[in-house]
Amino acid sequence: MSDEILKIVRAVAFAAERHGLQKRKGERGLPYFTHLAEVAALVAAAGPEAIPAAELPAADLLAAAYLHDVVEDGHATAGEVETLFGRNVAALVGELTDDATLPDEVRRERQVDHIAGASRAARLLKLADKTSNIHGIAEDPPADWPPAKLRAYVEWGVRVVDAGCRGIAPELEHRFDAAVREALARAGD
Repeated sequence: MSDEILKIVRAVAFAAERHGLQKRKGERGLPYFTHLAEVAALVAAAGPEAIPAAELPAADLLAAAYLHDVVEDGHATAGEVETLFGRNVAALVGELTDDATLPDEVRRERQVDHIAGASRAARLLKLADKTSNIHGIAEDPPADWPPAKLRAYVEWGVRVVDAGCRGIAPELEHRFDAAVREALARAGD
């Protein structure tokens, strides 16, 4: 088996183990791993024109897609990710890791401010992440989220994507925009 495939499979196993019992926020309580798999699938579907292999090997990009929340959610350290998956993957995960000690509103504003200066790979992953998250709350919103909270979350997601994720993967942008429309319809807009 190639080293590239092995890296991706190891990332899948690591993410599944570390996010183990974590659930998505929706009423159905789906395993959190479904989000990671969806992000990786969206990134893979964006194709090599989104991130040429010369810029970042596809295996590193897909491994980071599975691992993008593992440090932020406190299931691994940045050092662990680097030791197990290499500098490229650790750097990309680091670009996507929010400081969980900050209040939510500060974290959200930092994402908007940070994304325009992030690497192309980080911006692609962020677009896939926002697409998955917004699609998830449209399909299965958290039971305790009133329409105003759902709408505010979607509007913030749009701000992040508009601040630095447009122009990388047009088909993924269309999927993001469709998810936004679906979520806003769910919120009553």
